[in-house]
Amino acid sequence: MSRVDKRSRRAAGRTSATEPVPVPVAGSDCPQLVEERDWAQLLPDLVCKIADDLLSDDVTEYIRLRAVCKPWRNSTSVPSTLDPRFFPRQWLLIAEEKLRRDGKPERFVNVRTGATLRICLPTPKEYTYHCNAEGLLVLCHSLTDTVCLLNPLTMAFTDLPMMSTAAGVVTDIDNLGRPRSNPTVVLSLNSRMHTAIVCALPGDSLWRAVDMSCADDIECELPAIRGGLAVQGRFFVPNRAGDVLEVEVRPQPRLTYVARQAGDEAESGLNERSYLVPSGNDVGARMLLLRTWGPGNIHYEVFMVDLGNRRLTPHEMGGTDTTVFLPSVTLRSSAFPNVVVANIAYLKGHMRSLMQGLYI
Repeated sequence: MSRVDKRSRRAAGRTSATEPVPVPVAGSDCPQLVEERDWAQLLPDLVCKIADDLLSDDVTEYIRLRAVCKPWRNSTSVPSTLDPRFFPRQWLLIAEEKLRRDGKPERFVNVRTGATLRICLPTPKEYTYHCNAEGLLVLCHSLTDTVCLLNPLTMAFTDLPMMSTAAGVVTDIDNLGRPRSNPTVVLSLNSRMHTAIVCALPGDSLWRAVDMSCADDIECELPAIRGGLAVQGRFFVPNRAGDVLEVEVRPQPRLTYVARQAGDEAESGLNERSYLVPSGNDVGARMLLLRTWGPGNIHYEVFMVDLGNRRLTPHEMGGTDTTVFLPSVTLRSSAFPNVVVANIAYLKGHMRSLMQGLYI
């Protein structure tokens, strides 16, 4: 037999990735032909469609799809830090007051499903964690005092000028959810007696002050505004009276009222505090306002913030499958049956003690 004939026989004995492969079928002497598929060769448009569907559920699924193979990565967009489509909004860092120094990963938990991830963050010898902005971590460099945003799922950094505290990312998006311009980062800076709100674009050398004249602090009293909440590209702050204001960055940064208390609810005292928290509902920019009062702020009442009608309506948490941790975290109660009590609000600081041992 010639060498050509031997090579032909050997080639005929091989099976390519697209040829039918005989697979034995139970109870039958005849193998059934099953066609193998080369999934890496899916049409790019089809990969994009699948990726978009996964992204609408959770950004982690999108990242896992891109990790499958190089053709799928080439067919999808690279997740960027300030693209609102890739914000890990449902993922919460469960950490001590300081990040771990033992080299072990930090624990992240999904507030909807209870799923957890272990992620190694930059060493705390270089960075200090301050707060969360729609899933992005606000870090401060210990040597340069510069502030940066970190997407913990993609490890993408965005540098900002110096400063820190409650944060949000204000975005101007089109109908497909893509930003028309660079998002603006907003910080709500609180001290014991004063509050300042500032904003900046990536690349700016200075922060711009937000005009707060519509909600001035009263001399010798507690700040009228404290904290804030980022919701789907908008940043809201509550005042002590339980009204809700929004930070507008154009044409000039300023606060504007979006919902006010009415009737007897409009009255407020110095021992009252107001907090904005996510509603736990995944549809639209919905949030709750909690007003606390009494010694230690142990009493509270809840309002649904109706942005469309610009009003606040009393809200019963019973049966909502949500648990609130002040100042700004909402969990799906059924995802943490051994940790939290459903349909209640915990006071500030309780989350760390309840999660201790299970998630920290």
